[in-house]
Amino acid sequence: MKKVLILFSALAILVSCQSKEEKMKEAEADGNEAVAVKSKLIEGAGKALQEEGKEAAKSASKGIGDVIKGINSGMSESINTSKVISDPAFKTNFEECKAEKIYASDSDKQKKVTIYLIAKKDFKGDILLKAFDADKKEIGRSKLEVSIKKDDAKYVDFSFDERTHLLQTEYFTIK
Repeated sequence: MKKVLILFSALAILVSCQSKEEKMKEAEADGNEAVAVKSKLIEGAGKALQEEGKEAAKSASKGIGDVIKGINSGMSESINTSKVISDPAFKTNFEECKAEKIYASDSDKQKKVTIYLIAKKDFKGDILLKAFDADKKEIGRSKLEVSIKKDDAKYVDFSFDERTHLLQTEYFTIK
C-alpha cells in the first residue's frame, strides 16, 4: 500500500508540474499582456499629445514669438528712434515729431536722421537738428532747407558726418 501511495504521489507531482514548454508559453502570454498594457498606455499618451499637445505647443510658441517680437521692436526702437525736443518756434509751425536714425552703408559714408514733419502752417526756411548724448553734450548737427504747405506732411532726411556717433544719441533738438 505504501508503494501505491508513493506511486500516486509521484504521478500527481508529475501531472501537476508544467513542462518547460508550458512554462515558456505562460511566460510569453504574461509578457504579451504586459507589453499590450504598456503600448496602450503609450498610445493613449500619444493621442492626448496630438489633441492637447498641439494647443499647448501653439500657445507656448505664440508666447515665445511675442517675447521675441517685443525684444526685436524694443531693440529697434531703442537703437533706431530717439526723442525730439522741439523749440517753441518749431512747435508753432509743426506737430511733435520723432527721429529715426539711418546708418549708412560703407560706400555712402553718410549717416541720416529722418524726421516726419506735419505742418501747422506754410513754412519755408532752415531747420536745425542737433544730436545729444546721455551727458547732454552735443555730438552732431545738421541743417536742412525745408518748404512745406499748411496741413501737408513729409519725411525729411538730415545728413550727419560719418564720424557722428548716432548710436550714442540720447535725444535730438529741433528748431
